[in-house]
Amino acid sequence: MRTPIISMSLLAIAACGGGQKTGGSSGGGGTAPPPQIAKATAGSIEDTNTKTAPKIEVSKDERADYASAYQFFEQNDKDNKWNEATCRAAADKFQSVVSAHPKLIAAEVMIGTSFARCQMWGDAEKAFQQASSIQGDPVKQAMAQSDLGEIYFMQGKTDGAKQYWTNAVQANGKLVGARIGLASLEIMQMHQINNPKDSKWKDLETDAKLNLSSALGVDSDSVAAYTAYGMLYMEGWQQNKNRLDLAKLLLDEGKQRNATYPNLQNAYGLYWMHRGALNEALAAFSAAVEADPKFVEARVNAGLLTLGFRKYDVAKDLFAKALEIQSKNYTATIGLGIAMRGLNDLDGAEAQYKKAEQINPQRGDAYYNMGVLYKDFRANKTNDPDPIKALQASQGVYKQAREFFQQFLDKDATAADKQEAKNNIGDCEKVVKQLDQAITNLQNQPPPPPAPPAAPAAAPAAAPAAPTK
Repeated sequence: MRTPIISMSLLAIAACGGGQKTGGSSGGGGTAPPPQIAKATAGSIEDTNTKTAPKIEVSKDERADYASAYQFFEQNDKDNKWNEATCRAAADKFQSVVSAHPKLIAAEVMIGTSFARCQMWGDAEKAFQQASSIQGDPVKQAMAQSDLGEIYFMQGKTDGAKQYWTNAVQANGKLVGARIGLASLEIMQMHQINNPKDSKWKDLETDAKLNLSSALGVDSDSVAAYTAYGMLYMEGWQQNKNRLDLAKLLLDEGKQRNATYPNLQNAYGLYWMHRGALNEALAAFSAAVEADPKFVEARVNAGLLTLGFRKYDVAKDLFAKALEIQSKNYTATIGLGIAMRGLNDLDGAEAQYKKAEQINPQRGDAYYNMGVLYKDFRANKTNDPDPIKALQASQGVYKQAREFFQQFLDKDATAADKQEAKNNIGDCEKVVKQLDQAITNLQNQPPPPPAPPAAPAAAPAAAPAAPTK
């Protein structure tokens, strides 16, 4: 039996850490278009050519109020004491600055940044949207739009993320986060094309290299940029294994800057998987989870690898915790179903596959795995005492499995996986015909001869006579 289809989670490096939301929408997802950043006089907007920006006048009071709020933020950042209470407290301090100085965009940006520290994305989005609409400081407006791109990226709204990052880079070509974000989207597209000879794949690679080189030109110590560059060279490794050597060099450069960076460790995990060093891969994924317990992609990757080791109880725990963080993660939902199936919880597995169908009806993993569940597990569970009824029940399960594989053929999947589904359909049809013949043979058997009459029961022995006195 072939291993059930489940897509390996692709790491994509966002501006400030964390991978993309697996199974999220690939469209704009209803994001509003980014506000246009006002054109300034020639050379006034910071870009890669002039390296100049408009000088923003900040009063003594503005500077003092901002510094007071920032001191609180910086101390929590240093001590890593972020929770909902401290995030709201930091945001409130910057909100007081904005109330006193409405044109100080930097304070509005920091409101969003404070909420983002606790992944309070709704509040962060509102603050960044407000900041990106305030005219007067195009550099800060661009920063806010870059941060919005990251939020939309993590929500799976890749079209919206691209729109905001592109707008931000056009206003400020030195925005490292936006450059890395755009490169991440391009790496994702390359992964989907999966053909280095395709002209579109080559164009995406060229542009991704430009974005990452520009990011490193601004910040030569950006571990996120080195990590994304390593991921870029991992694309196309099947056709050219030398790309893995280049990927490793870039990851090692990032490691020199920050060895515990979660995305870097997750990238190392994927690198070791490509090398076939599965124990090293699992160790790297585990290190990523340890560095950031909310890093869903690392948990999912560790879970997928653990499935291959048939440690279903461990995999179940990894996927369940990933879903606690991100309840609609498609890959984690499928993975949990496979782990439950491995633990012989067939009803639990089926429930997970049905949830995955609701999360993303266009992906095929759920339908394929439902087919496997019915064909290889449920079909053998019929135990009616009537042999004909038992065979008919089994036949019905094989027909249902065939239907699931047929549905899979209409979903998003690779050509190789669709061929595998066709092979399974052929197996199901073959068994259905065999069961037809077996049922017919049983029905055509002559009835068994009548049972011989029962022998008469022996007379009971006489009771012994009572003794006489």
